[in-house]
Amino acid sequence: MGAGGRAGSRFGQYELRRLIGVGGMGEVYEAYDTVRDRVVAVKLLDVELAKSQTYVERFRRESRTAARLQEPHVIPVHDWGEVDGVLFIDMRLVRGRDLKAYLNAEGPLPPHQAVAVVDQIAAALDAAHEIGLVHRDIKPANILLTGDLFAYLVDFGIAHSESDVQLTSTGSAIGSFAYMAPERFEQQVVVSPSADVYALACVLYECLTGEVPFKTDSNLSTIRAHMLTPPPRPSLRPGVPDTFDEVIAIGMAKEVAHRYVSAGQLARAARAALMRAESGQQTRTQAPPTVLNQRVAHSVPPGDQFQTRTDQPSSPVSYSGPVSYGGGYSGPPPSHFSGPQPQREHPSAPLPLPPRKRTRSMPILLGALAAVVVLLGGILGWMLLSGNGNDQNKTVATVTGGSTSPITQAPTTGGSYPKSTAPTTGAAVTTTLAPLTGTVSGTDAQGFIGTGGARCNADNPAVAIGRTSGSRLVVCRTGTGRYYYKGVRISDGAGIELDDPVPDGYGGFTVTNSTDGTQYRITSSALTIVKGGNVLADEPMIEYAHR
Repeated sequence: MGAGGRAGSRFGQYELRRLIGVGGMGEVYEAYDTVRDRVVAVKLLDVELAKSQTYVERFRRESRTAARLQEPHVIPVHDWGEVDGVLFIDMRLVRGRDLKAYLNAEGPLPPHQAVAVVDQIAAALDAAHEIGLVHRDIKPANILLTGDLFAYLVDFGIAHSESDVQLTSTGSAIGSFAYMAPERFEQQVVVSPSADVYALACVLYECLTGEVPFKTDSNLSTIRAHMLTPPPRPSLRPGVPDTFDEVIAIGMAKEVAHRYVSAGQLARAARAALMRAESGQQTRTQAPPTVLNQRVAHSVPPGDQFQTRTDQPSSPVSYSGPVSYGGGYSGPPPSHFSGPQPQREHPSAPLPLPPRKRTRSMPILLGALAAVVVLLGGILGWMLLSGNGNDQNKTVATVTGGSTSPITQAPTTGGSYPKSTAPTTGAAVTTTLAPLTGTVSGTDAQGFIGTGGARCNADNPAVAIGRTSGSRLVVCRTGTGRYYYKGVRISDGAGIELDDPVPDGYGGFTVTNSTDGTQYRITSSALTIVKGGNVLADEPMIEYAHR
């Protein structure tokens, strides 16, 4: 029977509608489950391969392995079994295309997308390695992408653990040569998780450049390159930052001991390389925000210099080096700003307009402004003295100058968070917000619905909402254009609220606890909590939406 020949036929309780993929061991159909009334993906083992006990065992292993992995970036397995002598796996139907096809059609990924994809696959690999499984065939063809670049690791057919029966003769390699670690080609070597880390580094290289690490004309040449040729430098391709060269060099190190110890560590190194690259790309034609007061001075790394008048908090800032504004971004002021820099309310407030050149009419304008201020002050004083300071006016005064009550939360990794207050509000800013991109179940425009979920204060819209494996979080915007962050730990409902998350330009945010310096890095792929250079938590993002 040719490829797709079963489309339109009945297979047990499934109506096979159309062929959606052909893998190394069989075909995958979109199917309707008549018993459970749902559309699924059904993978069937090739009839010819079913004659080999080796392939039968691999197919059964795939179903068992995927079913054991309860990780968001592994496609869930509903059922598996045999119908009329044909083995099948019933899986969730995910509409997308594999990374190899995506790269062939679209070309290399922008660095931030490449890092996001690798980050997600690293989460799946860490989960597999934690239960003793090595995938052994990490490659773009085994990474499935949805429309919003949510990534799934697929095809665990040759995954291996030490307890598995050896399915190949000694010395024969399983997997794709273009992504195989050097030790894979040696005899009597137990394949470790480090081989998957090496392969993932190869995938990162291909995402960045659009090419496999070693372009050769034969398998033998590919093997020789993996064993003897130094790791390639992705920065040789225009547009790829040189900060990724070190990541690839370590990830593809010939010796296992010289590589990253986990896929997650590789992903974090790639994310750090991206942040360094974007920080270094700031030029004098760009306008990064300027840090103005001592309360946010913790967001400026050592070596970055600025001056703040402590006796006059609102005085201008003199620039003498790159200015950091969170998330690893820094840079000099724009070239058309000369002398003292224009003030900003806060790093998370909208960018200021360039100062206008002074004209002869400036004294007249200042005089008129002063007259208006005096007039408004007189009116306000008359209202207060005349006894019209009713409850409504008092309420307005409280909102303008006050803050919300502090919220304390125990951190994900133990201990306790210092208290932090929500940002104060001031004059309202009328801003039309873009609609949320993405969806998070159980939420509305202000965050999670009901008790026990992260939710913005009344009249404050959410600009980012996320659900990780252990937390619910929301980033909110106040009427004055500032942001604040709320996070709730799912296990016990403990919460934290922090001021002034800084947007990264890609829908994510970085927020720093001013008390102890802990950073919360929010992206579409993870919530990462870092303190003193140490990663306290790295929770995969299950659902994420942002404006």
